[in-house]
Amino acid sequence: MIAFLIIVYSAVVLVLFKVLHLKPRPYLIACMILAGILMIGGVVVVWTQSAPLTGQLVTTQYVVQLVPYVKGQVKAVHAEANQPMKKGDLLLEIDPAPYQFTVDQLEAQLKASKANVEQAQAGAQAADANVTKAKDGMAQAQAALDEAKAAVVNAQANLNKAKAADDLAKTQEQIALNIQRADVAAISQLKVAEAKQQRQEADAAVQQAAAAVTQAQAAEQQAVAALAAAQSTLQQAEAAARQAAFAVVVAQSGVPAVEAQLGDARFNLAQCRMTAPGDGYVVNWQVQVGTMLVPMPLAAAGTFVDTSSIAVGAVYPQNWLMNVKPGDDVELVLDPYPGRLFTGKVDAVIPASGGGQFTTSGDIPTAARVGSTGAYAVKILFDDPSVVRKLSIGSGGSAAIYTHVGKPTHIISKVAIRMKKWLLYVVPTVAKS
Repeated sequence: MIAFLIIVYSAVVLVLFKVLHLKPRPYLIACMILAGILMIGGVVVVWTQSAPLTGQLVTTQYVVQLVPYVKGQVKAVHAEANQPMKKGDLLLEIDPAPYQFTVDQLEAQLKASKANVEQAQAGAQAADANVTKAKDGMAQAQAALDEAKAAVVNAQANLNKAKAADDLAKTQEQIALNIQRADVAAISQLKVAEAKQQRQEADAAVQQAAAAVTQAQAAEQQAVAALAAAQSTLQQAEAAARQAAFAVVVAQSGVPAVEAQLGDARFNLAQCRMTAPGDGYVVNWQVQVGTMLVPMPLAAAGTFVDTSSIAVGAVYPQNWLMNVKPGDDVELVLDPYPGRLFTGKVDAVIPASGGGQFTTSGDIPTAARVGSTGAYAVKILFDDPSVVRKLSIGSGGSAAIYTHVGKPTHIISKVAIRMKKWLLYVVPTVAKS
């Protein structure tokens, strides 16, 4: 385009000096040179700030290294290199036998763990039933003890009553004997014998009541012993119940661990089937049946190019981007597609350059090596999503950005980008501007 402006300038000079026959005086020549410099330089400055054009760009897509999650030999290969695939399509299968064995083993272990839990729960229920039974026995023993204590109290009352009756009988007998000694005729012999008999009967009643007290006290001691035995049985039952409950907790705690191991084993088994992470195709596909794959990034099975999205990274001088904003219109020409013009939008200006990054080391940076290329990258997105899926990664070309300022100069980039579009039919690449 600079050459085009020079041609226009040269044509103006020829018209002035050859057609109009102006005399080439030094002052006029100096003015013409200054006018040419100002015209061409001014237009170029406004043009580069308003519609910057670059021939240094590349199309980029996300690339995924196909690294297996599990180790094993390839059992079957389903994908072919450079063939379009959909997300979830099967790429290859790793021999699942070792991982299936692990799953089977853990499933059996999980079943055994659950059976242990059921057995422990049954033992806990039996222990709880024993505790309930022991509590019933203790209640019965307590009731028997209360009954024995009541019997002791009743027997003691009977003994006291018998002693009172005995004392009364003894007193009546003594009175009868005293009367008889004083006057034999005052009381009959029958009355004296009757008093003696009543006293003897009262003595027998006292002995019988004392025996009843002793028997009641013995029954109370037996009830106390039975209560102690019931309390001991209850304590043993409660201890057994606590032990059974702890056994249930231990058995249950083993189930989640086995379930986690089984989940991990099933995940590993599922990873034996490597699927496409997105829409795209596989490159550098070197695996064959029998190939040993390991989960290491340095030993990838292949490279997957995700075609669901594509962007353009274009490089511009830093001073050309002062007016570029996200959303500015872009026109692109790609080397593999001569005669086609693509449109897009500025997604972002990446305000960073690798020249400003220093690697941490023990060496002092060499001053002569410090510098910058003076360029920034601009991320560009295409307008038409359907076109995006048909483009290839790594394509070169040219891109023109149309900012919101200097719109009259946009025509320069529009003409230049269309010239580059048709020149692709003639030359393999367009020279960088």
